[in-house]
Amino acid sequence: LRCIYSKMHSFPLMALLGDLLHVLPSVILLAKLWRTNSCAGISGKSQILYAFVFSAQVLDVYGTSSLGSNPPWMRVSLLLTSYLIVFLIYGPYRKTYDRDQDVLYNEFLVLPCFLLALFAKEGNSSPEAVLLAFAAWLEIVAIVPQLELLCGVQSVDNYVVSYLVSLALYRTIFILNWAVQASEAVALPIIVSFVQILLFVVAFLRVFKLKQTKEKVPYDVVE
Repeated sequence: LRCIYSKMHSFPLMALLGDLLHVLPSVILLAKLWRTNSCAGISGKSQILYAFVFSAQVLDVYGTSSLGSNPPWMRVSLLLTSYLIVFLIYGPYRKTYDRDQDVLYNEFLVLPCFLLALFAKEGNSSPEAVLLAFAAWLEIVAIVPQLELLCGVQSVDNYVVSYLVSLALYRTIFILNWAVQASEAVALPIIVSFVQILLFVVAFLRVFKLKQTKEKVPYDVVE
């Protein structure tokens, strides 16, 4: 991915778009929390998993991993915003947190990712390499608690929809860039991207179902 990212930056527009879309999901969540004073519809467990992924990016000081390919300023920004979001969900806005719907145990996601990291990683077998591979696999499934929460609620606001769309667009840009530079791509980040896109499709189907049933149930999709 480091190679892909450097190639991406040979196309300034694609690089700028990719950078903006990587930061945009966190900005959208912070905007939702600030403007609505509510974390309803946001999975705190998903945000914890993303915070771990961004922590691993910061640990990759030299950018040798597929997780560490972003510029240092972006890694730090994503790390700080992810921890801020987690703090706001479990702190000031905890009374609006959908605790009864956010019930997926993260342990069921973390353990398989750790086992995969031991056998499917890039580079050497150093503790840092294993940690970064673990975070790469964890990034695939970090959205799963959010999907579980969507299946348990009867309404979803446009901030959450925009958040999911921005995540999907970022991965789509990554795959499009890989299609251009396929000969130099590495396998693990590509697998991450394709699987995440499939998970986002599931999320959008759930949102579409909520909107379709708007007239049939006593709940509304919040505008």
